[in-house]
Amino acid sequence: MNLRQRSPRQRDEKHLAFVRTQPCCLPFCKREAEAAHLRMANLPTGKEFTGRGKPDDKYTVPLCPYHHRIGIDCQHNSNERLWWELRGIDPWPIAASLWIASGGFERELEPKRAPRPRKIKARKPPEQRRKIPAGRPLQSRGFERRPA
Repeated sequence: MNLRQRSPRQRDEKHLAFVRTQPCCLPFCKREAEAAHLRMANLPTGKEFTGRGKPDDKYTVPLCPYHHRIGIDCQHNSNERLWWELRGIDPWPIAASLWIASGGFERELEPKRAPRPRKIKARKPPEQRRKIPAGRPLQSRGFERRPA
């Protein structure tokens, strides 16, 4: 049995900010939009089904809050593939053109910088460490001597 290893979600805040500046992608709606991630699979574009996880940021389209998550018949409350088919819109070309227009495609091709190593704070030498006297009793919170 060959299990697929989970790859981390690719995030791109610049692309999401660019998508939020666009109007809603439905032709009759011109409200301000938020970035709506496409969760359905589309193998020609390389997008696999993500289940309950959030997909990569390059698979986003602009939808107003009503059509994205608030309305009765919104993208989040429906079968996503059927929702797009009923509106007669293919969201994949929209997502791809926005990915290119925002510069996300070029950022994806740039070599990744290696993460900076974590700085580890050096321990004090033994002579500078705080010493606890051996004869001193441990300080109690007073739970053992409660008045009756």
